[in-house]
Amino acid sequence: TQNRHYNTVIVLSYTKKVIQMVKVLFAASEAVPFIKTGGLADVMGALPKALASKGMDVRLVIPKYSQIADSFRAQMKPVTHGIVNLAWRQLYYGVEEIDWNGVKVYFIDNEWYFKRDRLYGFADDDERFAYFCRAVLTMLPKIGFQPDIIHCNDWHTGLMGVFLKEDFYHDPFYQHMKIIYTIHNLKY
Repeated sequence: TQNRHYNTVIVLSYTKKVIQMVKVLFAASEAVPFIKTGGLADVMGALPKALASKGMDVRLVIPKYSQIADSFRAQMKPVTHGIVNLAWRQLYYGVEEIDWNGVKVYFIDNEWYFKRDRLYGFADDDERFAYFCRAVLTMLPKIGFQPDIIHCNDWHTGLMGVFLKEDFYHDPFYQHMKIIYTIHNLKY
């Protein structure tokens, strides 16, 4: 098997003259039109949509913040729920989804971490997004999506690769997954 990269994101897998598009999960802390504080949200609103329009199986996952508009909340459908292991604790997670412009968008629900008056700037932000990373990985078998690539974006998803390698690779479901990490603004 030989992999070729085009524009570092669009990847085709070649095997005996059969071309297969890879499956990509974008993980981010925000995305237009659901929630925005900066440019990351713009990219996450546009890039998955553009790749999906080319026929790729692209999905997006963000936290389910309390600031997400009611019009979007009304469209969310429950998908699954369960327990996330974070350090010594076991924490609830829920997953809801919207089909938006050809992209399935998943929302990780946990009111303790995401029902707050703003997105960032809390003393426990590191814990909140460590939880988010583990919840994303934990949900994958339960939603029946096995991405080839998890495209992580900014510091909020920085632990995804560590958790994948250290805690999830022992399970054959996760063993072929790869991480791409993009930093959108080094200042933050």
